Amino acid sequence: VKKLEHFDLKKEYAVFCPVRQASFAEASELMSRAVLHCRQENIAKPLIDSTGLLGFQPPGITEQFNVVECISSNAKSSAKIAHVASPKWVRSGKFAVKVAKNPGLDAENFHSVATALEWLLKSK
Repeated sequence: VKKLEHFDLKKEYAVFCPVRQASFAEASELMSRAVLHCRQENIAKPLIDSTGLLGFQPPGITEQFNVVECISSNAKSSAKIAHVASPKWVRSGKFAVKVAKNPGLDAENFHSVATALEWLLKSK
């Protein structure tokens, strides 16, 4: 198993912020691996910042659905996930968030790390 680079464990959460050229499939795989790693290590609050992943077009509805399904499966509803992405990445509104919440995952998309972190650390 490859080491998960750009993964930083903080006191109350973890940050995964990969920086590289990637296809959408590679970006999806990286984010899914980060969520799985968090579940395996009992890290309940991952912040995934995908703004450093470059080299692919914004995903369509089908691609969004597939990556969220995989992440939801890896999380097993045991995490509160904040995802920071460029506005064009989440251009279709709350579709991916609705897909994630359907199996019980608590997830939101954000355009800034500060806003994502504020939401992530807020008690339910």
